[in-house]
Amino acid sequence: MKQEDRAQVQKVLDAIIEESKRVIFPETPDERFLFGISWLFFLNEPVSIQKLAEKLYVSKTAMLQTKKQIQDTIRWYHGLFLESGKKGMWISGNERIKRHALAEILNYRTYGSILMERVITFLFGSEKYEDYILLYHQLPQILSEHGYRLIDKAIEGFALDIFISLMRTDKQFVLEEQMDDISCENACVESICAVLCEMGYHVGGRDQLFLEECLSAKRVLYVLGKDYHIPEEYLLITDGFLDRVDRRFHTDYQNNPELLSRLSVHIMKMIKRIQQGYFETNPVLEDILNSYERDVEAADELNKILEEKYHIKANIHELCYIAIYLRAYYERRLKAVVLCDIGESIADNMMRRINDYCGDRIEILNKMSLAEYRLNPLPVDLLISTARVYNVNLSKKTKVIYVDYLMNEENLKDIQEYLLQDMQKE
Repeated sequence: MKQEDRAQVQKVLDAIIEESKRVIFPETPDERFLFGISWLFFLNEPVSIQKLAEKLYVSKTAMLQTKKQIQDTIRWYHGLFLESGKKGMWISGNERIKRHALAEILNYRTYGSILMERVITFLFGSEKYEDYILLYHQLPQILSEHGYRLIDKAIEGFALDIFISLMRTDKQFVLEEQMDDISCENACVESICAVLCEMGYHVGGRDQLFLEECLSAKRVLYVLGKDYHIPEEYLLITDGFLDRVDRRFHTDYQNNPELLSRLSVHIMKMIKRIQQGYFETNPVLEDILNSYERDVEAADELNKILEEKYHIKANIHELCYIAIYLRAYYERRLKAVVLCDIGESIADNMMRRINDYCGDRIEILNKMSLAEYRLNPLPVDLLISTARVYNVNLSKKTKVIYVDYLMNEENLKDIQEYLLQDMQKE
Protein backbone atom coordinates (compact mmCIF):
# COMPACT_ATOMS: atom_id res chain seq x y z
CA MET A 1 0.00 0.00 0.00
CA LYS A 2 1.30 3.40 -0.95
CA GLN A 3 2.25 5.90 1.72
CA GLU A 4 -0.50 8.32 0.74
CA ASP A 5 -3.07 5.50 0.77
CA ARG A 6 -1.98 4.41 4.23
CA ALA A 7 -2.34 7.99 5.41
CA GLN A 8 -5.86 8.17 4.00
CA VAL A 9 -6.86 4.87 5.64
CA GLN A 10 -5.42 6.04 8.94
CA LYS A 11 -7.40 9.25 8.68
CA VAL A 12 -10.62 7.30 8.13
CA LEU A 13 -9.83 4.97 11.06
CA ASP A 14 -9.07 7.92 13.33
CA ALA A 15 -12.40 9.49 12.39
CA ILE A 16 -14.23 6.23 13.17
CA ILE A 17 -12.47 5.94 16.53
CA GLU A 18 -13.25 9.56 17.40
CA GLU A 19 -16.89 9.07 16.45
CA SER A 20 -17.10 5.90 18.56
CA LYS A 21 -15.90 7.87 21.57
CA ARG A 22 -18.89 10.17 21.20
CA VAL A 23 -21.37 7.29 20.98
CA ILE A 24 -23.32 6.99 24.21
CA PHE A 25 -24.80 3.68 25.28
CA PRO A 26 -26.15 2.43 28.62
CA GLU A 27 -23.57 0.99 30.98
CA THR A 28 -25.88 -0.22 33.78
CA PRO A 29 -29.41 -1.73 34.01
CA ASP A 30 -30.70 1.61 35.38
CA GLU A 31 -29.25 3.47 32.40
CA ARG A 32 -30.69 0.85 30.04
CA PHE A 33 -34.13 1.50 31.50
CA LEU A 34 -33.80 5.30 31.25
CA PHE A 35 -32.44 5.25 27.71
CA GLY A 36 -35.03 2.71 26.61
CA ILE A 37 -38.14 4.35 28.05
CA SER A 38 -37.03 7.83 26.91
CA TRP A 39 -36.42 6.62 23.36
CA LEU A 40 -39.80 4.85 23.27
CA PHE A 41 -41.56 8.09 24.25
CA PHE A 42 -40.12 9.78 21.16
CA LEU A 43 -41.03 7.08 18.63
CA ASN A 44 -44.00 7.63 16.35
CA GLU A 45 -44.21 4.02 15.18
CA PRO A 46 -43.84 0.55 16.78
CA VAL A 47 -40.35 -0.83 17.39
CA SER A 48 -39.32 -4.46 17.81
CA ILE A 49 -37.44 -5.78 20.83
CA GLN A 50 -34.55 -6.66 18.53
CA LYS A 51 -34.26 -3.15 17.12
CA LEU A 52 -34.50 -1.58 20.58
CA ALA A 53 -31.80 -3.97 21.83
CA GLU A 54 -29.54 -2.93 18.95
CA LYS A 55 -30.19 0.75 19.65
CA LEU A 56 -29.10 0.27 23.28
CA TYR A 57 -26.19 -2.09 22.46
CA VAL A 58 -27.59 -4.88 24.65
CA SER A 59 -28.77 -8.45 24.16
CA LYS A 60 -32.37 -9.30 23.37
CA THR A 61 -32.61 -11.13 26.72
CA ALA A 62 -31.48 -8.03 28.61
CA MET A 63 -33.95 -5.93 26.61
CA LEU A 64 -36.85 -8.22 27.58
CA GLN A 65 -36.00 -7.59 31.24
CA THR A 66 -35.96 -3.85 30.58
CA LYS A 67 -39.33 -4.08 28.82
CA LYS A 68 -40.86 -5.54 32.00
CA GLN A 69 -39.42 -2.62 34.01
CA ILE A 70 -40.83 -0.14 31.49
CA GLN A 71 -44.26 -1.79 31.70
CA ASP A 72 -44.26 -1.59 35.50
CA THR A 73 -43.34 2.11 35.37
CA ILE A 74 -45.94 3.05 32.74
CA ARG A 75 -48.70 1.46 34.85
CA TRP A 76 -48.28 4.23 37.45
CA TYR A 77 -49.59 6.78 34.91
CA HIS A 78 -53.32 6.42 34.24
CA GLY A 79 -54.04 6.75 30.54
CA LEU A 80 -50.61 5.59 29.35
CA PHE A 81 -50.01 2.06 28.03
CA LEU A 82 -47.09 0.08 26.67
CA GLU A 83 -48.80 -1.52 23.67
CA SER A 84 -47.57 -4.58 21.76
CA GLY A 85 -48.42 -5.69 18.23
CA LYS A 86 -47.05 -7.56 15.23
CA LYS A 87 -44.71 -4.70 14.37
CA GLY A 88 -43.43 -4.20 17.90
CA MET A 89 -44.22 -2.07 20.94
CA TRP A 90 -45.05 1.57 21.54
CA ILE A 91 -46.32 3.90 24.26
CA SER A 92 -49.87 5.10 23.69
CA GLY A 93 -51.89 7.72 25.50
CA ASN A 94 -52.59 11.42 25.90
CA GLU A 95 -49.77 13.73 24.78
CA ARG A 96 -50.12 15.91 27.86
CA ILE A 97 -49.66 12.92 30.19
CA LYS A 98 -46.71 11.67 28.11
CA ARG A 99 -44.91 14.97 28.66
CA HIS A 100 -45.64 14.98 32.38
CA ALA A 101 -44.63 11.33 32.80
CA LEU A 102 -41.32 11.56 30.94
CA ALA A 103 -40.29 14.72 32.83
CA GLU A 104 -41.16 13.05 36.14
CA ILE A 105 -39.28 9.84 35.28
CA LEU A 106 -36.14 11.70 34.21
CA ASN A 107 -36.30 14.05 37.18
CA TYR A 108 -36.36 11.33 39.81
CA ARG A 109 -34.24 8.65 38.12
CA THR A 110 -31.23 10.54 36.79
CA TYR A 111 -29.61 11.11 40.22
CA GLY A 112 -27.32 13.91 39.09
CA SER A 113 -26.21 15.99 36.14
CA ILE A 114 -23.88 13.39 34.59
CA LEU A 115 -26.66 10.88 33.94
CA MET A 116 -28.97 13.66 32.75
CA GLU A 117 -26.29 14.69 30.26
CA ARG A 118 -25.95 11.12 29.03
CA VAL A 119 -29.70 10.63 28.51
CA ILE A 120 -30.28 13.94 26.74
CA THR A 121 -27.19 13.53 24.57
CA PHE A 122 -28.28 9.98 23.67
CA LEU A 123 -31.70 11.24 22.59
CA PHE A 124 -30.93 14.58 20.95
CA GLY A 125 -27.18 15.18 20.76
CA SER A 126 -24.73 17.30 22.73
CA GLU A 127 -25.94 20.66 21.35
CA LYS A 128 -29.43 20.12 22.76
CA TYR A 129 -27.93 19.24 26.13
CA GLU A 130 -26.10 22.58 26.08
CA ASP A 131 -29.45 24.29 25.45
CA TYR A 132 -30.99 22.41 28.38
CA ILE A 133 -28.16 23.43 30.72
CA LEU A 134 -28.41 27.07 29.60
CA LEU A 135 -32.14 27.05 30.37
CA TYR A 136 -31.65 25.25 33.68
CA HIS A 137 -29.08 27.78 34.90
CA GLN A 138 -31.30 30.77 34.03
CA LEU A 139 -34.53 29.32 35.41
CA PRO A 140 -34.00 29.94 39.18
CA GLN A 141 -33.41 33.66 38.59
CA ILE A 142 -36.52 33.98 36.41
CA LEU A 143 -38.64 32.13 38.97
CA SER A 144 -37.30 34.29 41.80
CA GLU A 145 -38.02 37.51 39.91
CA HIS A 146 -41.66 36.46 39.62
CA GLY A 147 -42.05 35.39 43.25
CA TYR A 148 -41.77 31.62 42.85
CA ARG A 149 -39.77 29.85 45.58
CA LEU A 150 -39.61 26.18 44.59
CA ILE A 151 -37.77 23.21 46.03
CA ASP A 152 -34.75 22.05 43.99
CA LYS A 153 -36.54 19.02 42.54
CA ALA A 154 -39.40 21.25 41.42
CA ILE A 155 -36.98 23.57 39.59
CA GLU A 156 -35.32 20.60 37.89
CA GLY A 157 -38.73 19.17 37.06
CA PHE A 158 -39.95 22.43 35.54
CA ALA A 159 -36.78 22.71 33.44
CA LEU A 160 -37.51 19.22 32.13
CA ASP A 161 -41.17 20.12 31.49
CA ILE A 162 -39.98 22.99 29.30
CA PHE A 163 -37.23 21.08 27.52
CA ILE A 164 -39.30 17.97 26.81
CA SER A 165 -42.16 20.12 25.48
CA LEU A 166 -39.72 21.83 23.11
CA MET A 167 -38.31 18.52 21.92
CA ARG A 168 -41.69 16.86 21.45
CA THR A 169 -43.05 19.85 19.56
CA ASP A 170 -39.92 19.72 17.38
CA LYS A 171 -40.67 16.04 16.66
CA GLN A 172 -44.25 16.94 15.65
CA PHE A 173 -45.91 15.61 18.82
CA VAL A 174 -48.57 18.21 19.57
CA LEU A 175 -50.99 18.72 22.44
CA GLU A 176 -54.46 17.50 21.51
CA GLU A 177 -56.40 20.36 23.11
CA GLN A 178 -57.51 23.23 20.91
CA MET A 179 -55.99 26.12 22.85
CA ASP A 180 -54.76 28.36 20.07
CA ASP A 181 -57.43 30.97 20.78
CA ILE A 182 -56.45 31.21 24.47
CA SER A 183 -53.43 33.26 25.46
CA CYS A 184 -51.15 32.63 28.42
CA GLU A 185 -51.32 35.39 31.03
CA ASN A 186 -48.60 34.10 33.37
CA ALA A 187 -45.76 36.65 33.46
CA CYS A 188 -43.20 34.06 34.55
CA VAL A 189 -43.99 31.77 31.61
CA GLU A 190 -43.84 34.76 29.26
CA SER A 191 -40.35 35.62 30.57
CA ILE A 192 -39.22 32.03 30.05
CA CYS A 193 -40.59 32.04 26.51
CA ALA A 194 -38.67 35.26 25.80
CA VAL A 195 -35.43 33.55 26.87
CA LEU A 196 -36.27 30.53 24.72
CA CYS A 197 -36.92 32.82 21.76
CA GLU A 198 -33.39 34.22 22.13
CA MET A 199 -32.15 30.61 22.03
CA GLY A 200 -34.01 30.02 18.77
CA TYR A 201 -37.11 28.24 20.09
CA HIS A 202 -40.71 29.30 19.46
CA VAL A 203 -43.30 28.34 22.08
CA GLY A 204 -46.85 28.31 20.77
CA GLY A 205 -49.98 29.30 22.69
CA ARG A 206 -51.06 25.82 23.75
CA ASP A 207 -47.51 24.96 24.86
CA GLN A 208 -47.38 28.15 26.94
CA LEU A 209 -50.62 27.16 28.65
CA PHE A 210 -49.19 23.71 29.27
CA LEU A 211 -46.12 25.23 30.95
CA GLU A 212 -48.37 27.44 33.08
CA GLU A 213 -50.22 24.29 34.12
CA CYS A 214 -46.92 22.58 35.00
CA LEU A 215 -45.76 25.53 37.10
CA SER A 216 -49.03 25.64 39.06
CA ALA A 217 -48.44 22.10 40.36
CA LYS A 218 -44.82 22.47 41.52
CA ARG A 219 -43.99 22.04 45.20
CA VAL A 220 -42.90 25.20 47.00
CA LEU A 221 -40.33 26.08 49.63
CA TYR A 222 -42.36 27.76 52.39
CA VAL A 223 -41.46 31.16 53.80
CA LEU A 224 -41.82 31.48 57.58
CA GLY A 225 -44.64 33.85 58.47
CA LYS A 226 -45.87 34.29 54.90
CA ASP A 227 -49.61 34.20 54.28
CA TYR A 228 -50.32 32.16 51.16
CA HIS A 229 -53.32 32.88 48.98
CA ILE A 230 -55.23 29.61 49.10
CA PRO A 231 -58.64 29.24 47.45
CA GLU A 232 -61.32 28.38 50.01
CA GLU A 233 -62.03 25.13 48.18
CA TYR A 234 -58.65 23.68 49.22
CA LEU A 235 -58.78 25.10 52.75
CA LEU A 236 -62.09 23.31 53.28
CA ILE A 237 -60.70 20.05 51.88
CA THR A 238 -57.67 20.21 54.18
CA ASP A 239 -59.74 21.20 57.21
CA GLY A 240 -62.13 18.32 56.57
CA PHE A 241 -59.22 15.91 56.15
CA LEU A 242 -57.58 17.01 59.42
CA ASP A 243 -60.93 16.72 61.19
CA ARG A 244 -61.23 13.10 60.01
CA VAL A 245 -57.71 12.33 61.20
CA ASP A 246 -58.22 14.01 64.60
CA ARG A 247 -61.44 12.08 65.26
CA ARG A 248 -59.98 8.74 64.24
CA PHE A 249 -56.50 9.03 65.76
CA HIS A 250 -57.18 11.38 68.72
CA THR A 251 -54.79 14.03 67.42
CA ASP A 252 -55.09 17.81 67.39
CA TYR A 253 -54.01 18.76 63.86
CA GLN A 254 -57.08 20.84 63.05
CA ASN A 255 -56.16 23.53 65.57
CA ASN A 256 -52.72 24.14 64.04
CA PRO A 257 -53.05 27.11 61.62
CA GLU A 258 -49.55 26.70 60.17
CA LEU A 259 -50.22 23.07 59.27
CA LEU A 260 -53.60 24.00 57.78
CA SER A 261 -51.98 26.66 55.58
CA ARG A 262 -48.98 24.66 54.38
CA LEU A 263 -50.84 21.41 53.89
CA SER A 264 -53.58 23.25 51.96
CA VAL A 265 -50.94 24.55 49.52
CA HIS A 266 -49.49 21.06 49.15
CA ILE A 267 -52.88 19.39 48.67
CA MET A 268 -53.92 22.03 46.13
CA LYS A 269 -50.83 21.32 44.02
CA MET A 270 -51.19 17.57 44.50
CA ILE A 271 -54.77 17.68 43.22
CA LYS A 272 -53.60 19.59 40.15
CA ARG A 273 -50.90 16.98 39.50
CA ILE A 274 -53.39 14.13 39.72
CA GLN A 275 -55.88 15.95 37.49
CA GLN A 276 -53.09 16.56 34.98
CA GLY A 277 -52.38 12.82 34.90
CA TYR A 278 -49.18 12.41 36.89
CA PHE A 279 -47.77 12.36 40.42
CA GLU A 280 -44.69 13.37 42.40
CA THR A 281 -42.31 10.46 42.93
CA ASN A 282 -41.36 9.99 46.58
CA PRO A 283 -37.67 8.96 46.76
CA VAL A 284 -37.96 7.86 50.41
CA LEU A 285 -41.17 5.88 49.92
CA GLU A 286 -39.96 2.64 51.52
CA ASP A 287 -38.48 4.44 54.52
CA ILE A 288 -41.77 6.23 55.21
CA LEU A 289 -43.80 3.03 54.83
CA ASN A 290 -41.50 1.20 57.24
CA SER A 291 -41.16 3.98 59.84
CA TYR A 292 -44.45 5.91 59.80
CA GLU A 293 -47.18 3.33 59.30
CA ARG A 294 -49.72 5.19 61.42
CA ASP A 295 -49.14 8.46 59.57
CA VAL A 296 -49.56 6.77 56.18
CA GLU A 297 -52.81 5.22 57.39
CA ALA A 298 -53.96 8.65 58.54
CA ALA A 299 -52.98 10.23 55.20
CA ASP A 300 -55.22 7.74 53.39
CA GLU A 301 -58.23 9.48 54.97
CA LEU A 302 -57.69 12.19 52.34
CA ASN A 303 -58.61 9.78 49.55
CA LYS A 304 -62.16 9.48 50.88
CA ILE A 305 -62.60 13.21 50.33
CA LEU A 306 -60.83 13.25 46.95
CA GLU A 307 -62.92 10.36 45.61
CA GLU A 308 -66.16 11.96 46.79
CA LYS A 309 -65.40 15.47 45.51
CA TYR A 310 -63.18 14.95 42.44
CA HIS A 311 -63.44 11.21 41.64
CA ILE A 312 -59.65 10.96 41.88
CA LYS A 313 -57.30 9.10 44.19
CA ALA A 314 -53.79 9.90 45.44
CA ASN A 315 -51.33 7.03 45.01
CA ILE A 316 -48.95 5.83 47.71
CA HIS A 317 -46.16 8.20 46.59
CA GLU A 318 -48.37 11.25 47.13
CA LEU A 319 -49.87 9.88 50.35
CA CYS A 320 -46.41 9.46 51.85
CA TYR A 321 -45.73 13.17 51.31
CA ILE A 322 -48.93 13.89 53.27
CA ALA A 323 -47.76 11.46 55.96
CA ILE A 324 -44.54 13.45 56.39
CA TYR A 325 -46.56 16.61 57.05
CA LEU A 326 -48.58 14.78 59.70
CA ARG A 327 -45.45 13.40 61.31
CA ALA A 328 -43.74 16.81 61.32
CA TYR A 329 -46.67 18.45 63.12
CA TYR A 330 -47.59 15.53 65.33
CA GLU A 331 -48.46 16.48 68.90
CA ARG A 332 -50.66 13.64 70.07
CA ARG A 333 -52.34 14.19 73.43
CA LEU A 334 -53.74 11.14 75.16
CA LYS A 335 -57.40 11.41 76.14
CA ALA A 336 -58.06 10.69 79.82
CA VAL A 337 -60.84 10.54 82.40
CA VAL A 338 -60.22 10.94 86.14
CA LEU A 339 -62.33 8.70 88.41
CA CYS A 340 -62.67 9.79 92.03
CA ASP A 341 -64.96 8.34 94.69
CA ILE A 342 -64.63 10.72 97.66
CA GLY A 343 -65.23 14.23 96.38
CA GLU A 344 -64.87 16.78 93.59
CA SER A 345 -62.13 18.78 95.32
CA ILE A 346 -59.92 15.68 95.40
CA ALA A 347 -60.59 15.14 91.69
CA ASP A 348 -59.81 18.81 90.94
CA ASN A 349 -56.48 18.52 92.76
CA MET A 350 -55.62 15.33 90.84
CA MET A 351 -56.37 17.06 87.53
CA ARG A 352 -54.25 20.07 88.49
CA ARG A 353 -51.29 17.84 89.41
CA ILE A 354 -51.58 15.86 86.17
CA ASN A 355 -51.79 19.03 84.06
CA ASP A 356 -48.77 20.54 85.82
CA TYR A 357 -46.62 17.50 85.10
CA CYS A 358 -48.03 16.13 81.84
CA GLY A 359 -50.43 18.74 80.44
CA ASP A 360 -48.74 18.87 77.06
CA ARG A 361 -49.34 15.14 76.55
CA ILE A 362 -52.68 14.50 78.28
CA GLU A 363 -56.11 16.02 77.69
CA ILE A 364 -58.48 15.28 80.58
CA LEU A 365 -61.95 15.04 79.10
CA ASN A 366 -63.88 14.78 82.35
CA LYS A 367 -63.91 13.84 86.04
CA MET A 368 -66.46 11.14 86.81
CA SER A 369 -67.59 8.65 89.41
CA LEU A 370 -67.20 4.97 88.62
CA ALA A 371 -70.98 4.56 88.54
CA GLU A 372 -71.28 7.40 86.03
CA TYR A 373 -68.50 5.97 83.88
CA ARG A 374 -70.24 2.58 83.76
CA LEU A 375 -73.29 4.31 82.28
CA ASN A 376 -71.24 6.35 79.82
CA PRO A 377 -67.82 4.72 79.19
CA LEU A 378 -66.01 7.40 77.17
CA PRO A 379 -63.49 5.98 74.65
CA VAL A 380 -60.23 7.22 76.17
CA ASP A 381 -56.57 6.25 76.25
CA LEU A 382 -56.18 6.57 80.02
CA LEU A 383 -58.46 5.94 82.97
CA ILE A 384 -56.87 7.42 86.11
CA SER A 385 -58.56 6.07 89.21
CA THR A 386 -58.18 6.11 92.99
CA ALA A 387 -60.26 2.94 93.42
CA ARG A 388 -60.50 -0.45 91.71
CA VAL A 389 -62.23 -0.32 88.33
CA TYR A 390 -64.60 -3.23 87.77
CA ASN A 391 -67.78 -4.16 85.89
CA VAL A 392 -66.82 -1.78 83.07
CA ASN A 393 -66.51 -2.68 79.38
CA LEU A 394 -63.19 -1.04 78.54
CA SER A 395 -61.81 -0.86 75.02
CA LYS A 396 -58.53 -2.64 74.30
CA LYS A 397 -56.69 0.67 73.96
CA THR A 398 -57.76 2.00 77.39
CA LYS A 399 -55.05 1.77 80.06
CA VAL A 400 -56.06 1.99 83.76
CA ILE A 401 -53.56 3.68 86.08
CA TYR A 402 -54.23 3.53 89.81
CA VAL A 403 -53.14 6.50 91.93
CA ASP A 404 -53.39 7.83 95.49
CA TYR A 405 -55.87 10.55 96.37
CA LEU A 406 -53.10 13.15 96.70
CA MET A 407 -51.24 12.08 93.52
CA ASN A 408 -47.77 11.45 94.94
CA GLU A 409 -44.55 11.61 92.93
CA GLU A 410 -44.61 7.86 92.29
CA ASN A 411 -48.06 8.15 90.69
CA LEU A 412 -46.90 10.95 88.40
CA LYS A 413 -43.83 8.93 87.39
CA ASP A 414 -46.11 6.01 86.47
CA ILE A 415 -48.13 8.28 84.18
CA GLN A 416 -45.01 9.79 82.61
CA GLU A 417 -43.58 6.30 82.07
CA TYR A 418 -46.71 5.29 80.19
CA LEU A 419 -46.53 8.46 78.09
CA LEU A 420 -42.93 7.63 77.20
CA GLN A 421 -43.91 4.12 76.13
CA ASP A 422 -46.72 5.55 74.01
CA MET A 423 -44.31 7.94 72.25
CA GLN A 424 -41.92 5.07 71.50
CA LYS A 425 -44.77 3.05 69.93
CA GLU A 426 -45.40 5.89 67.47
